Amino acid sequence: MSEINLKKLSRADLLEMMITYSEEAEAAKKHEQEYKEELDKEKLQLQRDFAEERARMLSGFEEEKAQMRAKFGEQKAQMQEKFEKDIAGLKNRLNREKEELQKQVDDALMKIENSQSLAEASIQLGGIMEAAQKSADLYVETLKKNASAEYQQLMKEIEESRKKIKLMEKQAENKYGPLREDIEKEEKAC
Repeated sequence: MSEINLKKLSRADLLEMMITYSEEAEAAKKHEQEYKEELDKEKLQLQRDFAEERARMLSGFEEEKAQMRAKFGEQKAQMQEKFEKDIAGLKNRLNREKEELQKQVDDALMKIENSQSLAEASIQLGGIMEAAQKSADLYVETLKKNASAEYQQLMKEIEESRKKIKLMEKQAENKYGPLREDIEKEEKAC
């Protein structure tokens, strides 16, 4: 049908129609070029915005990471201080008990010197030595248990803090990794 209509048109009408289509095609190309330029400008602006956002997020992440490390350092220092305080207390206790045992030994030696026979000295010393040994064994065992428990608690807290830091780093990498790749591509393109 369009062929029939075209055949019926005069040369002037056909020429005018071709000029109109040509002008419309040129206008469409110009319009397309304007849209393309506008799209490129928007794309460039978005890339800049993404780069700024990424830089802001990375600096925020670095600040959070520094804060976490500082907090971890404080916790570690507190635990170390507590551990040293406990060790100092245990050493003082050990010294007191050592002095008490030395006093008991000195008393026992005095009893031996004052006793008239070996059998009498043996009877007097028998109970003291056994009690002193039990007391010393109990004290050493308590020291070992307390130190071991505190050390395990400290190591557990250190490991938990490390896991938290690694988790935050992974989350940041997942969150900011694609942005980094886009920026690197953009920088290579420029």
